[in-house]
Amino acid sequence: MKPIAVNNLHSQPMRRMAHLFSGLFHPLLMTIYASVIYLLLPFYSFTLLPPQVFWYVLICNALFTVLLPVLMILLMQRYDMITSVQLNRREERAYPIIFTILFHGANYYFLGRAQLPGPYMFFLLAGIFSLLIVLIVTYYWKISLHTTGIGGVCGAFLSLAVIWPVDLRFLIAALFLAAGLTASSRLLLHAHTNSQTTAGFLVGFFPQLAVIWLAS
Repeated sequence: MKPIAVNNLHSQPMRRMAHLFSGLFHPLLMTIYASVIYLLLPFYSFTLLPPQVFWYVLICNALFTVLLPVLMILLMQRYDMITSVQLNRREERAYPIIFTILFHGANYYFLGRAQLPGPYMFFLLAGIFSLLIVLIVTYYWKISLHTTGIGGVCGAFLSLAVIWPVDLRFLIAALFLAAGLTASSRLLLHAHTNSQTTAGFLVGFFPQLAVIWLAS
């Protein structure tokens, strides 16, 4: 019987946890997570929204930022445009990112018709800008989409805490904890290097700060 390496006994549970966190904090889920948080926070402009607007926001985000991008990626794999839905190869990331940008643009357009509060719309706009940066970088270097997504959410709510008189300390701490877990998971799975996860976080984080502060 072949002996089992001691390191493997510890690495397998860690890898399972890394896969769990990578799925839980998948970049395609970040916009809808943030949308739910925005709508549930006790801001005056959000509490005035009628209930049907809440569901309209969720349906639009589910359709344009999750379902349609997933469907497009599956179709690309079906027709051999990509080798894996994980998009592990940098050369295969451009077209999925382009379609994701288009879907996010459509999401911004339809949600803009609902006259939602400005900070939320600026969050969506900054997210599109981050995706454009990722697209440009992807032609030369593989950057972490996971940390770009969670970095954008961290930046959005940190900006909101500065602009609006509301205590978001526990929320922001939880988001940065999630960012750390996401980055660590990508490193443990050897999906990215430390520089790729750090760059991804910054690409998501700083556009949120810039757009929301400029608009305030």
